[in-house]
Amino acid sequence: MQALFVSVPLYQERHIVCARAATRAPFPLRTPRNGCFAAGHRHHCQHPLPLVVQRLPVARRHHALHLRMGPKQSQIAVITGASSGVGLYAARALINKGNWHIVMACRDVDRAERAANSVNLPKDAYTVLHCDLADFASVLKFVRELSSVARVDHLDALICNAAIWHPRDKKPRFTVDGIEETMQVCHLSHLLLCRELLPKLKISRGRIVFLTTQTHSPNSLPGKIPPQARLGDLSGLAAGLGPQTTGMVDSGPFEPTKAYKDAKAANVLTMKALSDRYGRDGVTSVAIFPGCVADSNLFREKRGWFRYVFFPILQKYITRQYVPNDEAGRRVAEVATQGQFSDSGSYYQWRGKYTEGREKTKPQVIEPTYEIDKADQLYELSLDLIDQALRRRGLKSTILAPV
Repeated sequence: MQALFVSVPLYQERHIVCARAATRAPFPLRTPRNGCFAAGHRHHCQHPLPLVVQRLPVARRHHALHLRMGPKQSQIAVITGASSGVGLYAARALINKGNWHIVMACRDVDRAERAANSVNLPKDAYTVLHCDLADFASVLKFVRELSSVARVDHLDALICNAAIWHPRDKKPRFTVDGIEETMQVCHLSHLLLCRELLPKLKISRGRIVFLTTQTHSPNSLPGKIPPQARLGDLSGLAAGLGPQTTGMVDSGPFEPTKAYKDAKAANVLTMKALSDRYGRDGVTSVAIFPGCVADSNLFREKRGWFRYVFFPILQKYITRQYVPNDEAGRRVAEVATQGQFSDSGSYYQWRGKYTEGREKTKPQVIEPTYEIDKADQLYELSLDLIDQALRRRGLKSTILAPV
């Protein structure tokens, strides 16, 4: 099956649902979810060509991007998705420790700058670099700029935080790399970042932290809620997760919530595989579920009654598992820095009810998903898929040899 690639600005991306109409429309498309309205094309339709959205960079100012490190800052962390939510507050928690400089890897540089100002981050304590995880070329450019522009020669922590979830989608979205978007943003691009930044992490004997969720594992109570995460035989991953597939790791029918849960399970398996390979080099790989942040931007595509009323009330007053962004960010910062979280290959979660007071909670090591034995296979298939995508686009790794 062929795919039709359409380049649109980021702010228009969600308005295009019909590939054929997109090629004819002389103006930005504004479409309902279940149909297609464009120049002379005003009927509900089903077209055989899958839509592959190519994101174009958001217009942004060109900043002086060299690190503006303060005199006491000696440690450097990269945080993906640091322009909001847990990522932003993890950045603030690390900066408050006094000796950390944060590189905020974000798709929208101006938004990240505004977010940093909103929580009063000192100007010399952070640097914003553009990084769109839906585009491998952008990830590689970020890594190059980290060295050549920001002049980072070592890295103490890489916090893989960014994620997307499109709960109302009926069909998969595919990136400019020709890969299902949820798996690329949540899993594959983070794995690419890990591989490219390993030399810098080795210098500092640094730490890789993956943020995950309880729903990644059917062993947990939230994980038992359908659709459950299940990686299966990884046949979809082996087939490339492209438009010729269903976009699902197990080759099953597309389901957006399962796609997100599968990607979070892949994060945990990747953490285990990295630990097995690079723990002996001093690079610690861990995962954390920082708590249920019911007001996270992850829920931005859920209906208003769920996002602003039902789910927060459920978590605050019924399950009492609610954790605010600042507390979740503090937990991430602790896992990224403290000695008690240095057992590579571990998955950490806080037990207890934060709504009854922080002192009522404590971190524990939790058994990961029942599919943890697939870690090596998933890791190798994922790297193969990344390298195939890079070759298709004529892109090259920033490292001279495998690490």
